[in-house]
Amino acid sequence: MKFRALLSSVVMLITASLVGCGHYNCSGGAQFGNSTCTSSGSESLSGGSGGTTTAAFVYAVDTAGTIDSYTLNTTASTLVATTNYTSPIVPTTDQGSGMVVAQGKYLYVAFPSTFQIFGYSISASGGLTAISGSPFGAPFLSSAVYATESMITNPAGTLLFVTDLVSDQVYVYQIGSSGGLTAAAGSPFTLPFLPANMTTDGQGKYLYITEQFGTHIGLEIAAYSIGSSGTLTAVTGSPFSYPMWQLVGDPSGKYLIGTEGTTIPLDGVDDTHLYVFSIQQSGTNAGAIAPVSGSPFATVYSPFGIAMQSNSSGSLVYSFGINDTDTGYNPIEGFELNSSTGALTTASGSPFSGVSTGFWGQIDQSGQFLFVYGGVDNNGTVTTDFGALDIGSGGTLTQPTSQITFATPGVWAVTDPN
Repeated sequence: MKFRALLSSVVMLITASLVGCGHYNCSGGAQFGNSTCTSSGSESLSGGSGGTTTAAFVYAVDTAGTIDSYTLNTTASTLVATTNYTSPIVPTTDQGSGMVVAQGKYLYVAFPSTFQIFGYSISASGGLTAISGSPFGAPFLSSAVYATESMITNPAGTLLFVTDLVSDQVYVYQIGSSGGLTAAAGSPFTLPFLPANMTTDGQGKYLYITEQFGTHIGLEIAAYSIGSSGTLTAVTGSPFSYPMWQLVGDPSGKYLIGTEGTTIPLDGVDDTHLYVFSIQQSGTNAGAIAPVSGSPFATVYSPFGIAMQSNSSGSLVYSFGINDTDTGYNPIEGFELNSSTGALTTASGSPFSGVSTGFWGQIDQSGQFLFVYGGVDNNGTVTTDFGALDIGSGGTLTQPTSQITFATPGVWAVTDPN
């Protein structure tokens, strides 16, 4: 059985010409948690502190024309389809170009095929109800090749940012008290380059956008201060000449963690490092970035994507990557961020074997669970896999639930019950 690297049919909206960039073939039903295609075992799901019965909901676009929902249950240690859930109808054969949760109670999904952003309110049981005015017209939408963060919110969930990959712009929307979207004054804002991924600092003061240069390479970072109503003002010195592909902000607002994102299967070269930048907190250069002492920090594998705890005490960073032989995913690596210096140290047990892995991860709002996403080709049938991992003391990862496999290669998001 020939193995190929799991990228194309997943949520990064890879175009038809890029489909050959990768599926991981596994006869008899793939389990992306390990190379032998077997699911992980079952153990108690603690989430670090015991948790409630319903710990989180996972939403994913199904290209058949629905949004699927799954529930992580900490009592039963299961990740299963949400009970009594009725899926909304969405455009078919469209994987979406972004899905985000705002304030823990609103879900937004961008569909390039119809140039619309669909908005839903999330009930306590995980149900979705269309927001008044949804879907919202967005004629600038286009497929985001390899960019997993082309639509984001600020930490407070009061602003929605969406990149325009054709006109080198970013659109900003205010999120109303009922979830409705209103264009911010001055939106859209012109960028100095073709955008790839976005992030804000952990306090929501600044927006950072990486450049897309080639397949999966960036050369610069544009930085903007964010006004209370969503207006953007370029930070002094922006854009900054750092070749980052993806960035994440730590909760304190002091640091950005980044990866060049290069990988041999796509770019012909690996970069086995993570980069940490300090954010200027005040003065005329407020929002400007510079590498911290000791950066870059060595990794075992080349990070293709990264995720960070976003809760108030979050200090853990995880990286995900494709192996050099283009046969699957590398084990997840974990790191702890020093709040005083910005230095990264390897988490206990990292790299983590025996748990699900993939190329894209998200951490729930509590900071207790890491969800990992990967795409596979099971004997010609494209499927998608999720794994729910328990984040333990010091960043250790265990997998108390079996992962789920389903045919829905679309954008996804995680939220805790509100």
